[in-house]
Amino acid sequence: MSFGGGHTAEARHSTFETELSAAVGGQPMRMHVGLGPDTDSALISIALAHPDITDDMIATARRAFVTESVVADAATEVPGLPEEPAAIPGATL
Repeated sequence: MSFGGGHTAEARHSTFETELSAAVGGQPMRMHVGLGPDTDSALISIALAHPDITDDMIATARRAFVTESVVADAATEVPGLPEEPAAIPGATL
């Protein structure tokens, strides 16, 4: 499954911070904004726990976001990169 919505890393991070602030503040959250399922789940858990939110809940949401961002970034094709690995003298695979 793909997530990230084709957004840049900066845009995903801004979206995450906006949704985290909403969840922590007891405000309505937007759904289907390009965050991953584990991040969404963690944010919903925070929103449901309001006002009894723990630091661990926030840390879990941040970990989920970082993990899913790495996956989304890795799935994004980077134009201009060579198809073959570069030959580096003395390097072994």
